[in-house]
Amino acid sequence: MINGQHKKHISNLFLAAAASCFLFGAGVTVTDVVLRAVAGLNVPAAIELTSLSIGLGALLSMPVCYAKRTHVTAKLLSELSPNRFTRPLGVVGSIASLIFAGLLFWILAENTLSKLGSPETTADLGVPVPMALMVVTLTLLAALVAAVAALWFSVKNEKDW
Repeated sequence: MINGQHKKHISNLFLAAAASCFLFGAGVTVTDVVLRAVAGLNVPAAIELTSLSIGLGALLSMPVCYAKRTHVTAKLLSELSPNRFTRPLGVVGSIASLIFAGLLFWILAENTLSKLGSPETTADLGVPVPMALMVVTLTLLAALVAAVAALWFSVKNEKDW
């Protein structure tokens, strides 16, 4: 099993990648707005760059959210009687997260397989759609693995990532 230090490095790697995507998307938007105002120019494919980078950032943060078990649970019940409700609600939340992560991965994996070999590209950047879908599918696979780990931690009542 992965020790605590490795868990922290994995989480930090995903968070850094997500943050980089968000910063890149924000940077493209700011640059585009400034160029339009100052020079009457624009950043080519700014909307697509921003959409893809911020979307990828959100997907990259999902494994960390699952592994850290930051899903929403019924706080009211767990605060009324922490010893009674915290662990069962954590397990239920982890099961719901696992189901959601599994469904997302399955849907995207099927879509990705159906697009393999397709000549489709994104509108502005010309990124091959099968390649973009593969990145999303692999990210959702990481989220699924993290959801399994979170359920494992909940059932064993261990510390999360």
